[in-house]
Amino acid sequence: MVAYISENANKRIIQALEQEGFEVQLLAPFSALAHPVDTHADMLLCAFDNVLFMHKDYPLEIEGFEKLIRIDEKISAKYPNDVLLNIAIAGKNAFANVEFASKTVLEYLQKNGYEIHHVKQGYAHCSTCIVSEGAIITADKGIAQEAQKAGIDALIISEGHISLPPYNHGFIGGCCSSYKGKIYFSGSLNYHPDGEKIRQFCISHGKEAVELCDAPLFDVGGIMFK
Repeated sequence: MVAYISENANKRIIQALEQEGFEVQLLAPFSALAHPVDTHADMLLCAFDNVLFMHKDYPLEIEGFEKLIRIDEKISAKYPNDVLLNIAIAGKNAFANVEFASKTVLEYLQKNGYEIHHVKQGYAHCSTCIVSEGAIITADKGIAQEAQKAGIDALIISEGHISLPPYNHGFIGGCCSSYKGKIYFSGSLNYHPDGEKIRQFCISHGKEAVELCDAPLFDVGGIMFK
């Protein structure tokens, strides 16, 4: 089991992942993106169905996927050219701003039976905690509405209360990731006003909330498990 996470993640989070049995691989900065999101998995990678999409010039060597597809589309540090791979996928439903997301990824999704839902939020993956194929957590009402239309249970939480300096706040998708029966959080839900709601929502969908350290939630760009 491997966990790919930002090299800027708190050492306590990295140690906790190792104690959970993961080999931790740190994601180095990608010069095309702005600090601090230049090390964020949800900006650098998009994985589903054992297929991994990655920016062409990002120097990450990775194995274990049936397909590795490097996209060759315009990317820069300025929004919206930084959100090519920021697509939230729950089961066979994908949520993205289709104007800005990678056409390579969107075409692949369509050809492989995924329903694509357009949302205004370009940082769709950052903004969405994928609890299961049929459940998400988000503070973005637009994403929640589209998910509910697709028959997905969506818990809407308060905006903010997630750290990502120098920005005002980070996003729920950037501070958690799902692996098998657990949702791993980069911090403690005790510091979030909807923390107990989040825990209970995870439980109601058959998942255990694992809080990796006793500190406020920190947006590390999510974790890609393999």
